[in-house]
Amino acid sequence: MDDQDLNTAHVRRKPGPALWLSAAGVAVLALGIAIGSTFDAEPATTAAPALPTTSPQATTSTTESVAAARPGTIWLSDLPPVDSSSIDDMYVESPWTAAPAKVRKVTYPKSVSATGAWCSSAQLTFALDGKYDRFTAQVAIADDSLATKELDFYVLVDDHRAAEIANTGPTPQPVDLPVTGARLLTIGVEPLAEDPSDCPGPERVGVWADPTLTPAG
Repeated sequence: MDDQDLNTAHVRRKPGPALWLSAAGVAVLALGIAIGSTFDAEPATTAAPALPTTSPQATTSTTESVAAARPGTIWLSDLPPVDSSSIDDMYVESPWTAAPAKVRKVTYPKSVSATGAWCSSAQLTFALDGKYDRFTAQVAIADDSLATKELDFYVLVDDHRAAEIANTGPTPQPVDLPVTGARLLTIGVEPLAEDPSDCPGPERVGVWADPTLTPAG
């Protein structure tokens, strides 16, 4: 992908499902299938478009993470998102996918990832409805990214920034925060604030590796 300002790009609409994907990720979408079966929980009132089930970083590995095993733990990727932002408002397809992701040669099977050249933020929101006490995950740049330049990851709880994992590269960083009583949880990825470029490509995949929610006790 050329390192250009996507905010000045012409609107590019494509036939097919109303998914939002970064311009550089369109070729990836051709390899995937709809994630209707993956996000198969009862949709929220204002459910966002379903996410595709494959992403460029989903590859076979001999090493696989041992995911959270506590009884009742919920995978974030098994919940239907209620809102999805694009990386750039000029594009109408989502950058988000729910699929296995490989980080440091370890495959995380229940990951949620965003792909793009990162001209602005990408967010994905889930309804918690006060049902959960804790959110945990790891964040990193996927092994299969075209570059490993750092990104900022962040979490919003009821629209307030609750956590920021800044300057994150290919080494996984932990996320662990309380969400007791929260209505909404938003995960996000964005370019570094100090990055001098308006559109700091090339394309990278920001991974929320095996994110989980612990139900309220």
